[in-house]
Amino acid sequence: SPDNFNIPDIAKKDFIIETGDAYGVDAVFKYSHEKTYIWFVYSLGKVTRWDGVQTYAPIFDRRQNINVVATQQFGKEKSWEINIRWNYGSGLPFTQTQGYYHSLDFSQGIGTNITTTNSNDLGIIYAPINKGRLPDYHRFDIAIKKHIKITERSIVNLTASVTNLYNRKNIFYVDRISNEKVYQLPILPSFGVSWTF
Repeated sequence: SPDNFNIPDIAKKDFIIETGDAYGVDAVFKYSHEKTYIWFVYSLGKVTRWDGVQTYAPIFDRRQNINVVATQQFGKEKSWEINIRWNYGSGLPFTQTQGYYHSLDFSQGIGTNITTTNSNDLGIIYAPINKGRLPDYHRFDIAIKKHIKITERSIVNLTASVTNLYNRKNIFYVDRISNEKVYQLPILPSFGVSWTF
């Protein structure tokens, strides 16, 4: 309407169209020889978005990422296999908490008496969007496999693995009110059996 055509879309619409840019480069190293396979990838990237008012880094803007994967086969007919994977990622963006305030309950409208209203709710004052960075992420996984050939078309695979072998505490999220930290997977052993026929 003519009354608010000068107001930016971000301040008056439920949905807005954003534009963005993504830049990046990968370096890949592969080595393969008989029973040994090594794969190394380094990625450097940058992603930005423009919402009509500000440019910011979206939550998936991971600047650096490293993956190292290695497989070693051994034993008769390559029946044993060890797989390792190490992954590193620089911290992802998040919006920091700038402060707190006592949130008052105005459900009674204009008749609310602010001198007697008592609420235990905290309001949050947010810093500029995604200006903070979470800690770096890294994890080491290992798996040992045994292939048992029953017939030409029937093979049983036994797999023992450990995820996050050195029990790295990678942040999943932090509760803004209690400051409780919730982490991703702890050290996680597993065992599996598969049968192809």
